Amino acid sequence: MERIIRIGGDLYTLTEYGKPVFGEKIISYMGKRARHWDPKRSKLAAAIMKGMDVMPLNADSSVLYLGASTGTTVSYLSDICINGKIFAVEVSFESFYKLLSLAEKRKNIIPILEDANIPERYSFFVEKPDLIYQDIAQRNQVQIFNANADKFPEVKKAILIIKTRSISSRLNEKDILSEALSGLKEFSVVRRYNLSPYDQANYLLYLER
Repeated sequence: MERIIRIGGDLYTLTEYGKPVFGEKIISYMGKRARHWDPKRSKLAAAIMKGMDVMPLNADSSVLYLGASTGTTVSYLSDICINGKIFAVEVSFESFYKLLSLAEKRKNIIPILEDANIPERYSFFVEKPDLIYQDIAQRNQVQIFNANADKFPEVKKAILIIKTRSISSRLNEKDILSEALSGLKEFSVVRRYNLSPYDQANYLLYLER
């Protein structure tokens, strides 16, 4: 976590960029820039605040990010993986437009306008990722992860967000999570974090093949 720091009770990433992405605070820290990382706006930040003690990312990591949205967490991965690449897949054109604007300012972000359900449409764009990061609010989110894991067999580590209420709004949250975990094919759960109170009914899983 050499590019992730805590100052007081707050989380920051060291950054090479002087301008905020969405109005967040940037401060000077030991001669470097540090960018505030709000756990209420990023599930990875929430997991770190909840005690995440394994960080499968470093300055050289290449990440396949599924469900990039407008790029909030993507921008922090861009700070962390400063020498790597973030292949950011997003299906919504409205969100992708903002993601594209971010990528124009940060050269290690490669935006891909595609459906994560169909990895064969973008697999040739993605250069040997080290990690899959998935944050998708769809009922079949585990199946989407399995399809991408199968398409990128070189990936040995993953971060998967399970959004239980996107799977079912009626069933018990713990039962939904248990069923989702049983659906994972090639990866095992190494760490599991309930993201409450920062994010309700969402879990971050650190997985290894």
